[in-house]
Parts: sequence; structure tokens; C-alpha cells
Amino acid sequence: MKYKKRKEIEVSRQDILFSLPSFINNLLLLLNSGMVLREAMNTIAINYEKTDYSKNHILAKDYINLYYDAKNNGDSIINAFYIYASQSQIKELSRLGRILLDGEKRGIDLTSKLSEESKNIWEQKKQLALEKIRLTESKMSFPLGLLLISLILISAAPAMMQMYI
Repeated sequence: MKYKKRKEIEVSRQDILFSLPSFINNLLLLLNSGMVLREAMNTIAINYEKTDYSKNHILAKDYINLYYDAKNNGDSIINAFYIYASQSQIKELSRLGRILLDGEKRGIDLTSKLSEESKNIWEQKKQLALEKIRLTESKMSFPLGLLLISLILISAAPAMMQMYI
């Protein structure tokens, strides 16, 4: 039971980390086109709802739920996202939530901070992919070794039989 729950948490964490760079890039695109932060975040939620992206990704589902919860409670989507990010226990998501909250409250240079965070997350995503590749290589080395030994035996057996005849 614990293993399944831990595995489920890890899968959701991986999915959130996978979809986080595209979320940041969408946000950057909208902010660079002249939208205000709150309006850009609302637009992303509406676009997630219109597309099938929310069916496959946990972040999109949660973000749509956050949008409607914030809308129904009269709260800001940015505050709701910050609370969600801090409760998620995902370091990258927490940093993004903090950056967005600082952008709303303090008025920091949001586009440069977001682009820097996007680069960091893409690097982490690349490192994670390389780690998966290495893991797959190590898992495949034993079956490939057995296959090589069997091929050697199959090809060497007729020659050995000829030597004894």
C-alpha cells in the first residue's frame, strides 16, 4: 500500500515537472504580448479547459480547479496558485508560485525571472531524461548479455559438432 502511494506521488510529481515548462512558456508568451499577470493566468486556465491538455496532465487539471475555486471564493488566482504550489511539496512549483506572488505584490521584473526559471526547469527536465536513459540502459544490459551468449552458442554449436565427427 505504501509503495503504491509513493509511486503514485512520484508519477504525479514527474507529470507536474513535465508540464511546468510549457505552463511557464505560455505565461511568458502572454506577458510579453502585453497582458497583465492575472489576466494571463486566467487565459491559461480557460485555454486548458478548452483543450484536451487537461485530460492528460495533472497540473492542468489542478490549475483549472484552482481557477474555479478562486473565482467562486473571490480570491486571486495567483494567491490560489501560491497556496497550491506551497502545499505540493515540489520545489520548482513552489519557486514559481513565489515568483508569481512577488510579481503581483511587489511588481518585480517578472518576465526575466520567469524566463530564468523556465531555463532551470528545462535543464532539470533534460537531466531527468538522461537519468531515465541511464536507468533503461542498465536494465537492458542483462537481457542483451544473455542474447549475446545464446547467439554465440547457436553459431558455435555446429562448428563444435563438426570437430567431433
